[in-house]
Amino acid sequence: MTWLIWPAVLALASASAAPVDVLDVKGPVLAHGGDQTSGKGCAPVRALRLDELKPPWRSRVARISVKCDPMPGIDGEPDASVSAVAVLKPGTAVLQGITVIELHSSESWAHGETEYVLKTRYDAVVDTLSAHIRRQCLADWKLTETVPGGWCVVSADAEHHGIYVGTGELGGIWLHPDPDDPARTIYAEAWSE
Repeated sequence: MTWLIWPAVLALASASAAPVDVLDVKGPVLAHGGDQTSGKGCAPVRALRLDELKPPWRSRVARISVKCDPMPGIDGEPDASVSAVAVLKPGTAVLQGITVIELHSSESWAHGETEYVLKTRYDAVVDTLSAHIRRQCLADWKLTETVPGGWCVVSADAEHHGIYVGTGELGGIWLHPDPDDPARTIYAEAWSE
C-alpha cells in the first residue's frame, strides 16, 4: 500500500515547493516546432502539452497558448514568428522575490523576446530592479563600472514609459508598466537583427 501513498506525497511536495526564480533557471520552451519553421511556415507549430514541459516548469504552468504568424525567411522561403504565453500557477515563480504570473515568448529568425509579467506595480519595483539589471549586466561583462559601447547604462524608455538597459549589440532588457494592466510590470529580455 505504501506505493499508493508515495505519488500523493510527491504531488504534495511539488505543489508546496519553493517558487523558482526565473532568472536562475532556463525558461521553458512553450511551442513545439518553433525551430522547424524555416521553409515550412506555421505548419509544424503547436503549443506544448503540460506533460511535455521540462522540470521545473511542468508543475508550475497552468496553461499555454501559442500564436504563429507567417513571415518570409531570409531566403524568401516560408518562415514564421512564434509567440507563446504560459499562465503560471499562483506562487510558483518569482523574479528577484517578485511574483511572476505569466511568461511570454516570441521568436523568429529576426528576433527573440522573453517577457516576465510581474504581479506588482512598476513604480514599486523600478528602483530595485533597475539596480539589479545594471549589476547583472556589469557582472556578465566581468566589469564593475564602465562597459565598452555604453552597455549597462539605465536609460529612459519613452515608448513604454519605463527603462531600458542595453546588454550588447543586438539587445537588452526593458522594464515598464504592463500596458494592459497598470497593477503589473513587464520585465523583457530581447534581441533583434
